Amino acid sequence: MLPPAAYAELRLGASDGDLAHVLPDRSVRDAPVDRAPVPPPEGSDCRYYRASGELLVSVDHFRLCFDDEGRLVAKDVIPRVGLSQRPSTDEEFVR
Repeated sequence: MLPPAAYAELRLGASDGDLAHVLPDRSVRDAPVDRAPVPPPEGSDCRYYRASGELLVSVDHFRLCFDDEGRLVAKDVIPRVGLSQRPSTDEEFVR
C-alpha cells in the first residue's frame, strides 16, 4: 500500500528514481481501472497502489502514471466501490 500522506507529497514531474524510496515494491495486479475518474494520459505507464492495508473490503486506490522518460505525469485517486466522487485535492490525505 501507498500511505495517503506519501501520495499527497508526490509532485508531478518527479522521476520514478526520485520516488523509488516512497513507492511500494509491488503495485496492484487487479487495478480498478473501470472506476478511474479520467483516462490515463496517452502513452503513459500507470501503476496502481492501495491507499489502505485493509483486506476484504473495497478501498481507494492511487494511480500514478509515468511518461516514457520516467517522469510522473498524472496522479489520481480511484474511489472505492460505492463512492462516485472524491475531493479534487490531496488535502484529506495529509491529515
